Amino acid sequence: MPKSPAIPCFVAFVLSGSIATAEPAFGTQATSTVDKEPKGNRAHGSGDGTYGRLDGDLDLGLALGALVDLEHGEPGVALRASAHWFFMAGAYVSYADGLGTSLSPERRLGLGVDLRPLFLPRWTQDWERGPAILDLMLDSLSLGLGASFDQPSGRGFGVRRAFEASLGFGVPLAGLGPGPWLEARAALAWPNLGERSETLLLVGSYHFAVGTTLVSDE
Repeated sequence: MPKSPAIPCFVAFVLSGSIATAEPAFGTQATSTVDKEPKGNRAHGSGDGTYGRLDGDLDLGLALGALVDLEHGEPGVALRASAHWFFMAGAYVSYADGLGTSLSPERRLGLGVDLRPLFLPRWTQDWERGPAILDLMLDSLSLGLGASFDQPSGRGFGVRRAFEASLGFGVPLAGLGPGPWLEARAALAWPNLGERSETLLLVGSYHFAVGTTLVSDE
């Protein structure tokens, strides 16, 4: 008696169904979509949003430029050094000299603390999305509070002392934290002698990401 062709067809149907529903060779998929995971439409080149600022735990800045007395228009040369822990909280030292101009006071030495409050909140909220220059400019907004020790014309150095408050920001020329910057800072000083002074600091600076032993694994 000839075999029915329906039997091989039935067997083939059952086998194909078993293969289609079999568990994958490497197991079932166990991953799921995570809220706020990085999306592919993030601005190109923005990277992780740090722009090299976490290459070291200390941002060290050295600056040279001009100091201008806004009331009288007298110029002077200025030097400034700053150090910020993870680009945020730190300290500064500054020096200005009239070099023979009518800048008053003729010389001034300033030191104090400086705070950049925007970097950590913006980075942790994933708001660092580029362009890099804009992100870095916003994060560089800073408030400085300190004291200055001055030399008025014809007087000794340190005779004039003042409380100083300043606001500043910078433009990163290379689009990175470490590297060259152009910076501006406006300051008010309330001295023990004479009237309040208003000055503008314009400098070119270079910033270094420095690793210290405070976060070293060794």
